[in-house]
Amino acid sequence: MVNINNKPWDKLRFHDIEKFLSEADDENFFFEFKSDDEEPKKLIKEISAFANTYGGYILLGVNDDKTIGGCKKWTEQRIHITIHDCITPTPNFDVRKFTSKGRHIFVIKIEEGAMPPYITNRGDIYERVSSGSFPIKDSTRLNQLYQKKKDELIRVKNIVELLPLEIDRNFPENIFAYLDFGFFVATSDKDAIWQKYKKADLEKIANYVRTINKDFSISRVGASYLFSIGDLTAKDDRGNLYPMRAGIHDFMEIFPDGSARDRILLTADPKSYEVDISTFFYYLDMAYKKIYSMFFEGDLYKEFIYAYKYENLKVLKQFIPAYKLISDTSNGRKDFGAYLNRHRYKYGNNLIIENSRYPRNDYLLIDRRYFDNLEIKYGQDSLYDELFRSEFTNLGYIDSPFSKGQE
Repeated sequence: MVNINNKPWDKLRFHDIEKFLSEADDENFFFEFKSDDEEPKKLIKEISAFANTYGGYILLGVNDDKTIGGCKKWTEQRIHITIHDCITPTPNFDVRKFTSKGRHIFVIKIEEGAMPPYITNRGDIYERVSSGSFPIKDSTRLNQLYQKKKDELIRVKNIVELLPLEIDRNFPENIFAYLDFGFFVATSDKDAIWQKYKKADLEKIANYVRTINKDFSISRVGASYLFSIGDLTAKDDRGNLYPMRAGIHDFMEIFPDGSARDRILLTADPKSYEVDISTFFYYLDMAYKKIYSMFFEGDLYKEFIYAYKYENLKVLKQFIPAYKLISDTSNGRKDFGAYLNRHRYKYGNNLIIENSRYPRNDYLLIDRRYFDNLEIKYGQDSLYDELFRSEFTNLGYIDSPFSKGQE
């Protein structure tokens, strides 16, 4: 996409915009001028069109004759709320405020969308044609946009989804199931996230991981970091140690753009039916979420646009899920045993017999609208919570074991 006055986005200044306006022709394929009186529905129309085409800029507070009138009605917060509430999915955009001599203008940069079509809250899909934005009515053009989304989802799959483990007679008998978990993140400032990623304090992170498990590894794999927790070896029938096969481990991989994927193994005595599923909470909340947040701290939520997330549970042997962490003490075991008896009386044996994926055939879209629908206040902590929240934490149980008297 073109730059304003040939300046990089982060280097742009008010005088660059003034020079651009003095030299530019009228509105064109990449630029729209909007006054402070512009209605939200018209602003959304232009943003949808730019996102569905090749991107562009909206100069808010600039009149049609290219004079700078400034903004009083529009604020950065109002712009963000309007875009997040009125376009699905949320496009990749950024907003900058420029001030000179008491006048404020906003420049909205809209990137070419990777997940089209971008649909307004009125159900319209626009595209950019010459210097205007028009609804798309041609079925061929719509099919092109949907195909572009399919291609992007394939790219997302290749980034965040792990290959399934190969099961043969040498596969460890104590592994009953495993959960593959990942999310792809889109941000408004990829460079800012990349800089945060490069400057992560790995020694500090290592010291934290050491408090969880002294057996761990932090490795650089290409451009990403891989965190593995636990032993690197297994024992054969004679008690001899041998290296584990690739992929059979508890681990998380973090990518420079903020995307991540991980695997959690569910293990137990091969002769037992009960498998400790508090492992999910242990790794996702205490380990992986904490490690991830130490990479990006408070910066990710400021640049976050959306994430596509998936979970894939692979069941290798039938088992009954149990919560070991909440039943380590004698009272805890007694309370959990009573809960389990009540649950079995009501619903029968709590048996996990088959694979599951969430969402079943697609990805869960997490954006600002997601938080609004769940009535969750968007912020740093809530973003990390939702990225690492699992639908399988309470695997198998209809009534929560954390009800009154069980917490």
